[in-house]
This record gives sequence, structure tokens and C-alpha cells, in this order.
Amino acid sequence: MTKQHTDSRPIPFATLPTALVHWAAITPQALALTTATEEFTYAQLADQVASCGNWLVEQGVKAGDRVVLVGHNTAAWAVHYLAVLSLEAVIAPANNRLNPSQFAEQVQLLDAALVLVDDDHAWISGSVPAHRVRRLRLGNESDKEHGLPLPESTRAALISFTSGTTGKPKGAVLTQAALAEASWAFVRVLGTHQGDSTLVVVPMFHNTGFVDQFGHMLLLGGRTDLLRKFRTADAIAALASRPVTYLAAVPSIIRLIMLADGADEALRHLRVLLYGGSPMPAAWIDELLTRWPKLKPYHGYGMTEYGSAVSFLPPEHAATHGESVGFAVPGTDVRIVTKDGRDVAPGDIGELWVRGPTIMQGYWRQPELTAAKIEDGWLRTGDLARLDDGFYYIEGRVDDVINRGGEKILPAHVESLLAELASVGQSCVFGVPDPILQNRVRAAVEERPGHTFDAVSAERLLRDRLPEYAVPERIDVVSPLPRTASGKVDRHAVAAHCRQTALEKASPQ
Repeated sequence: MTKQHTDSRPIPFATLPTALVHWAAITPQALALTTATEEFTYAQLADQVASCGNWLVEQGVKAGDRVVLVGHNTAAWAVHYLAVLSLEAVIAPANNRLNPSQFAEQVQLLDAALVLVDDDHAWISGSVPAHRVRRLRLGNESDKEHGLPLPESTRAALISFTSGTTGKPKGAVLTQAALAEASWAFVRVLGTHQGDSTLVVVPMFHNTGFVDQFGHMLLLGGRTDLLRKFRTADAIAALASRPVTYLAAVPSIIRLIMLADGADEALRHLRVLLYGGSPMPAAWIDELLTRWPKLKPYHGYGMTEYGSAVSFLPPEHAATHGESVGFAVPGTDVRIVTKDGRDVAPGDIGELWVRGPTIMQGYWRQPELTAAKIEDGWLRTGDLARLDDGFYYIEGRVDDVINRGGEKILPAHVESLLAELASVGQSCVFGVPDPILQNRVRAAVEERPGHTFDAVSAERLLRDRLPEYAVPERIDVVSPLPRTASGKVDRHAVAAHCRQTALEKASPQ
């Protein structure tokens, strides 16, 4: 990252609770947190957090205890999150799409002292002992009026699970300092300041919500607006009624907002747009820059095990290198290596390894998994990448590569070509098992509103631009495509849906 793209100021606060106490004293009347129906100044938010923290102590929570938090994006979620951090307890934001069995497994792994659930998610805690469960609401207050001590930066602060809705739960442990540094990375690169504001449209349990946006604004003394649950129309309404200057989301959510009625006005005040989690097709970037010429789009790349941000692509390169993830965050080291850990040559594809101040301590109580993920201080990301003319590119997950008869196909490349079709709102390319070739290439597309997918035109485009082995043998229309809780297209769910549909069509009636 070149000098003109970064802010060299050191992080001003060692922890997020320290930032809250500072701004409550310096700018007590400035808005800190808002929802569709509520507004909290920094002074009010600090009071809420202190009172909630005292209530948590009355429930038996002490330093080092794990507290699980699950619910929609609400002020109560944010207050309890900060209160747990203030107590030097460890907050574990949970995926609100887990089933009760998966949720109980995470609670058991953590040996959680307390589980906080909102009214809409009471069902998820059905398999957890009732004496550990409390309702998540702003009414959780104590009669005690004294403030809370500021946490030590070296203490464990957060456990974030990385396995989405399936797979063995893996909880990445971050310290108070790593959590704060992860949020400050966005200030260094995006050029944000105290006058900025953001709308959180992703679930708050995701790093994008609690690091990229909420923690980011808290360190600056800016404002965070919470969208309770993502629906495109609700996001447009929130952006129109209370404009923000900074938005962060995966490309699929950004695309839904771009295509919605009222988008032109809703995004008119936006200055900084951060996208990540998957590539942004060049056609979408061109449309963004045409419709909102004052907007600065940044491509960010990161992961839970690294706090969040690993690299950013500055906006001046969006038009020419839009699918690149740009340059490493200051203080972050990057390598691209072969299976046996040797550095690859520029232009070659290998696994991306990273190290720096926001790396996790490890997976909670899973030393074998930790040892497999961290080698000599380097985090093995599981992502395939290449370095081309100084720019980093993510080419997909190691386990997403499609092997068709010995030929390797990267789904992201095929998806970027499908995105050039005006009828395609989103696409997903995946492999299906084949006894001879190992895999065959398939795809599914989600139609853009008001358009009809033309399979003939799609095949013509792909055959003109791809080797024959990489052209999907079949393209299904699936509207909408299944998505993960963070809004990314769920490749495994799409593949399962298409397989089931094919079986149903093949079955005799």
C-alpha cells in the first residue's frame, strides 16, 4: 500500500470500551448509535453499557467468562457487546441462522457462562440449560450507577466462529488489542473521520458488522445506524431517511441495493463503499462509477482469523483492476506459497499466507486445528491467490477449485464473465462429481429484475472467452440463489439445490 493510500496515525485507543468512554466525555451529545426508532448519543450509550455491565456482573459474569450473543441488529445487541468487552469477559457473537443443535454445540464448546438471545431467537437456545439463558434487551440494567473499569488490551476479547451454517464450529480468539487494531485498519486506508456514519446492513455477528463498521465508527467517534434485518426495501428506506457516508457489504447485497427502486437517491450521500467477500464483477463496478461518480469504491479482503482486513484496493484502480484485492494493509505481511510452503513466482497461483498484529491467538480449545492453521506465525488462509504487477488477486478457495479431467477451473473467473450479461444479477459456478472426469462444470444464475436469462447468448460469450473444458455444461436459473447469513452466495447450497432439481426432473412421474 503506497503512502498516499494510508493514514499513518497510530491507533488512539487500546480497546473499544476505552474509545466509548473517551467520546462520551469529549463529545457527549454526538450521535453514536441509531436504529429506525432509536437514537443514542455517546453519553447515553456509555451509560447504557455501564448499567448493562453491572447487570451482567449481577448475573455472575466475571473476567474471562464466555458470553454468547445472538439476535437481530439492535441497540441491545450493541450495548451488551460493549458491556461484555468492558468486563474483560469474552463475547461470542453467534450466527442467528444456526439450528438449536448447532447452537448448543457452540455453547458447550465455549463452556459459556451466559447466553443472551433476543425474543425472535429464543427458539435457538432450546437445547441450552435454561439457567444459562437470558433475554437480550435494553431493560437489562442495574441499579448500580458506578462505571466500569477499562479492559487490558492483552486480554482475550472475542471468539468469532468461522463455520457459517455447516461444519465443525471453529472459534477464532482475538485479544482486545487485535479487535481494536482490526477496526483501525479501515481508518488508515479509507480516509474516514469523525463526521462519517455507516448503516450496518449485514448481520452484526459478522466481522463486517462489528469490526469494519461498528468498531470502526466507535474509534472515530462517528455514528453507526443499524438495519434490524436485511431486506432490500428496508435498506433503501433507511439510507433515504438517515443518509450515511460509508457502506460495507458483500457484492451480492450491494447489487440488490443498486437494482432497487430509489437506489439513486438513497446512495447519493455515500462517499465510501467497501465491498468484499467475493469479487465484484467489472460490469458492476462500471455501473457504480457511472451512476455515482463521486463514490469511492474500495475492495477489501480479509477473514475472521485475522480480525478482518488483510488488503484493500484503492478506488483509483477500481476501473482497471476491479477484481484485485489490491495491497496489504500497513503492518501486514503476505506470502503466496505452494503446498509445501515454498514462495511461488509472481503471476503463479498458490495459497495466501498472512501475518500481522490482528492475527487470532488460535481456535478456542482446538490446538490441533490451530497448529494446522498457523505455521511459524503465518496464517494459512485457505484462499488461492496470485500477485500480478504488484496487485493481489484472490482466485477462490483451495477447496472450490473444479478439477475436470486434470484441468483446473477457478469458479470466480467464469462468474466474472457471466456478470457481463445484462440479464444476470448474480451467478455461481460449481463442480458436480463425475466417475470419469472427477468433476463436470455447472452454473446457476439469478436473473436481474426485468430481464430474462438467454442461455444461448451466455454459452456464446463463454465459448468465445474460455477454453472448452471450462464452459459450464449446464446453466440453471435459480432465483433467488441461496445465500449465507453474511449475504454471500452459498456455493454448496446452490450445488445441492441444482442436484436435487435435476433428480426431480429425471424421476418418472
